[in-house]
Amino acid sequence: MKGQFLFKYFSSLVLVLFLLTSYASLEATPIDTIRKDGRLDFMRDDSSVIVSINIEIADTPQSRRMGLMNRELPDFSGGMLFIFKDVKPRNFWMRNTPTSLDMVFVDEDYSIVNIAKQTIPMSDQLYSSKGSAKYVVEVKAGFAEQYGIKEGSKIRWERL
Repeated sequence: MKGQFLFKYFSSLVLVLFLLTSYASLEATPIDTIRKDGRLDFMRDDSSVIVSINIEIADTPQSRRMGLMNRELPDFSGGMLFIFKDVKPRNFWMRNTPTSLDMVFVDEDYSIVNIAKQTIPMSDQLYSSKGSAKYVVEVKAGFAEQYGIKEGSKIRWERL
């Protein structure tokens, strides 16, 4: 009888510990996929396309608040487009964001205001637009340099 009790007790304890560690590892594992809500093009001055990426669109307070927290961008093929209803200076941080990013601040005319390059992962440091912005595009760090994206370049995007 005592042996059965100990067996059930230890079995239950092992199960609980397994479930707790499984849950903790799920919480800590970054997600590396971008939902394909749309396409975004970075444009040259002559309106030709420099590069196109898949974008996940963050256009609600909740989706903008979450952003790319606990997620990784594996390559330059995707990013996140933040859309705001108003046009004003923007401030972003990297809290709970495990991948260094380039943050591209864009005005209401789709012109790039400035780019915060090579942000520091998991930090509360603020990255700010140098003027008013309606959009922010987050891409993997090094993207702007790789493709020659700069202030004054334009973007265009569409929902899929």
